[in-house]
Amino acid sequence: MRLRRKSSWLLTCLLTWVVVAATAADESLQSAYSSILHGDYDAGRTAIGHLLETGTAREQAEQVDGWLNSHQKVVSSREELRRQTFKWNVEHAREQLAEAKKLAEEGQNQAARKKVYLALSFAGQAAAYTDDEQEFGTSPLMQELRPKALAAAEEYARSERWTKALSYYLMLSRINDDDEEVKSLRERAGRHARLELIYETSADVERRIKDVNADLLYRALHLISKSYYDKPDFKKMAEGALDNLVALCNTTRLYKGPDAADDFDGIADPIAREYFLGKLEAERQALRSRVAYTYQDLVALYNTIEQENRKSISLPTGLLIVEFMEGVVGQLDDFTSIIWPADSTEFDKMMVGNFVGVGIQLGIDEISGRLKVVTPLENSPALEKGIQPGDLIIAVDGVSTKNWTTDKAVREITGPEGTKVTLTIYRPSKGKTVPFELARRPIELTSIRGVERIDAERWNFMLDPENGVAYIRLTNFNPNSTDELSTALKAAQAQGMRGLILDLRYNPGGLLETAIGTVSTFVSQGPVVSTRGRGEEPEIHSVSGRTDFDTLPLVVLVNEHSASASEILAGCLRDHDRAMVLGERTFGKGSVQRVYGLDGQRGWFRPKPKARLKLTTAKYYLPNGESPHKDPDAKEWGVVPDWVLELTPKEAVKILDRQRQAFIIHNGDEPEEEVDQEAREQELAALKAEEEEPEDAEDDLLSDEDIELLRSDPFEAPDADPQLQTALLHLRVKLAANVPWPRQLAQKLTEAAP
Repeated sequence: MRLRRKSSWLLTCLLTWVVVAATAADESLQSAYSSILHGDYDAGRTAIGHLLETGTAREQAEQVDGWLNSHQKVVSSREELRRQTFKWNVEHAREQLAEAKKLAEEGQNQAARKKVYLALSFAGQAAAYTDDEQEFGTSPLMQELRPKALAAAEEYARSERWTKALSYYLMLSRINDDDEEVKSLRERAGRHARLELIYETSADVERRIKDVNADLLYRALHLISKSYYDKPDFKKMAEGALDNLVALCNTTRLYKGPDAADDFDGIADPIAREYFLGKLEAERQALRSRVAYTYQDLVALYNTIEQENRKSISLPTGLLIVEFMEGVVGQLDDFTSIIWPADSTEFDKMMVGNFVGVGIQLGIDEISGRLKVVTPLENSPALEKGIQPGDLIIAVDGVSTKNWTTDKAVREITGPEGTKVTLTIYRPSKGKTVPFELARRPIELTSIRGVERIDAERWNFMLDPENGVAYIRLTNFNPNSTDELSTALKAAQAQGMRGLILDLRYNPGGLLETAIGTVSTFVSQGPVVSTRGRGEEPEIHSVSGRTDFDTLPLVVLVNEHSASASEILAGCLRDHDRAMVLGERTFGKGSVQRVYGLDGQRGWFRPKPKARLKLTTAKYYLPNGESPHKDPDAKEWGVVPDWVLELTPKEAVKILDRQRQAFIIHNGDEPEEEVDQEAREQELAALKAEEEEPEDAEDDLLSDEDIELLRSDPFEAPDADPQLQTALLHLRVKLAANVPWPRQLAQKLTEAAP
């Protein structure tokens, strides 16, 4: 009996020890999970190491240890890479600055200015890798470089080489965006450079002012007065209009030279020009003496200027209107603009989200300088006819594409539905030239990407099949995006999805309705976004109803290029505790634009207006009551991630290249035999587009050798995506632990507190 009791006691102790040990192991494992989800990877590693030493929960511990090691390989070298890259660029900036000083002492001022710009370029690269931007902006290097760069820029400005001056100011702004002096100089140079670019020839002027009249101006100003989201500062807008007109009179390349447009002959007359400038200055002084300034005052200002224009420089009325209004809207937010009649066709294409063409994503070949097929698009004539990635388009309808830009190529290749275009293709892989006749048809642009293509129409969405982690990238919010996302989620589910990484990086946004529809895919009910504006009734957009994915574990990736609808989706999923948001602070476009016709036509059968005003009429507000919109001089904006992880430029380049490679559709058979590499390079060199330089062409600020030197940084980023790998680690752990995200847990604890 005693033996039986003793055995029973031992068995009970043993079972108790097993339970206690299992409980302790489970608690240690949960502690490791919690540490990792809170970002304390060292504590998580320590907890996992203890489990491995004791041999408890070994299988789970080994799995998590493997995840941590994979993540560590990606992120361990990041700080060292940042430090090395910063140091390398700073050293080269100092070397080029010393060279500039030596050249200046020898009297080679132009060469010295270019060396200063090269030094500035190295400093600009260094700024992206500094630990403290403010400290770098006031460092001894910048204290020496900034005045030299400003002096070089001012020398170019004095000789009215505005594009070169602007290049210096832009680079200085890249290093310190809070430099008010540089900002003012940049705006001045930008006005002149813009005028030189858009009014290069008489044809450019005629195209720009076609169908422009005073009624467009009056209607635009009235709409701004009535419907702009904030109270317009008409006094500031008047200053902007005057600045533009003064710049127009002082941009001498517009009226000097063999290609100068006749429209500027009046400005070329020094007496007429000085008279007009004097009147503009008088209006400026009168403006500054006013306390209050209204919409009617701005209209009166235009009328006065138009009268003085007729008395003196006699600019075409359309040109005066365009420049006056460009100055006006330039003082509003970045997203308000006028679509002039000349730009209406391209604007319509952009708004529709699809186009009529042959379905090719275009680029420029680095060796030949010719148009290159990046990839044929899905369900396109180009794909069906066998056009392949890497093909060079050397002619369109028999016209050589030498020196063509991608914009010109798009204009020439797109056209009315049903018409045909012949592309002459040089295929480097075979060394052959082949004509392709393609019939134009509507091309629907898709917005869903996965890990890799299965074929031209299907994606593999599984990033980690073993643990059920799927990956979907949403590139924009077009009318079909919600349906595309739903289809992709069902495909991912069939492939084994248990959790999802939704990538919104580089997504510029799109339609509000699509953003709301996308939210409804993951949130069953609740507010999505509200809009409020000075002249509009507040609107609240909510979702309600059943969804199959309202409990799907989510990580959302964002960066500084995630804008508008992307910010609505990311912010809403965050505010509803539906996702962990990871990456960088978003762009900060939290505003509503409405497009108004300016032609004044009425009735059901009126034609589409040629001129339009795209006006910001309201701001978006997320469920937490905050707007992501970046107002001027704002310190806070956008959607701030739960887990901030910023990429370096090198890492961003790698990610973009990986995304491009995944999108490519490999069409057709591989070449039967490879062309001799040397012969191939000779043929590509023969196709190289050699632009005819104008007689007054100047050397670029950076030579080919300079660019090569800037790119010669020996420290290369690993072929990895730190943001994606961090998201993968967190989602793996969440799925294994079956616990809420830390923010969700904190919210629940707060709600449960007495």
